[in-house]
Amino acid sequence: MRGASGLFHPLHALKSFFWGNCSKEDQNLERRLIEAIKQRNRSTGQKIFRSVNSITMRFPQLKEGLRNINHLFNQYDEDRNGTIDHQEMKKCFDKMQIQLSDKDLHSLYRYCDIDGNKGIQYPEFIVLLCLAYLLTTSAVSSIAILGSEQLSYMFNELFDAFLFLDKDGDGKLKRKDVVLSLNDSYHQEKSPGHVTSRRFKEMDLNKNGQVTLKGFLFCIIKWIGIDSDDDMER
Repeated sequence: MRGASGLFHPLHALKSFFWGNCSKEDQNLERRLIEAIKQRNRSTGQKIFRSVNSITMRFPQLKEGLRNINHLFNQYDEDRNGTIDHQEMKKCFDKMQIQLSDKDLHSLYRYCDIDGNKGIQYPEFIVLLCLAYLLTTSAVSSIAILGSEQLSYMFNELFDAFLFLDKDGDGKLKRKDVVLSLNDSYHQEKSPGHVTSRRFKEMDLNKNGQVTLKGFLFCIIKWIGIDSDDDMER
């Protein structure tokens, strides 16, 4: 994938984003995503992960899933410019049987194009697919909706990781949630305070003390590690 690793700089690109410049359309989508993840929490009931360590132990498998999305990204980046435009995204969704209205497609595209360059780059594409999957399967569970059991499994793992951190189940992460989760390890390991603070700040990109699913996803895929084709060849 050309340009993916050099174009995307999460912490710099997001400084001017989020609620300060967030449209009503984005806010409405955010509310729907919050309700969808809360509904998933209510329907699953039991927590899959018991500790942060149990999440990080899944990173190798999750990274393999991210590599598969990299191949998918390259497949639909038809002009090879390092971004997915709106038409390329629509072709991808049609192929993967992700059924969203044109309005929802437009809203999701805007919502995930966080650096405003009018094109979805590889990390944004990962988050876009994950959120589209959540919206589409919030009412009806279908593992075949993406045409790949492995992708569905990976996205469900990411949702479960978020829900582990969401102690009160309100669809947002707060500092106390993250502190509790990082310190509430299965084997009682404790995370140093500066590490906890740094991790929360990375996720709290809008600096309002609350972390949305989107902010969490952008950070966890960075922690897992994402590779471009050039990186994998090296």
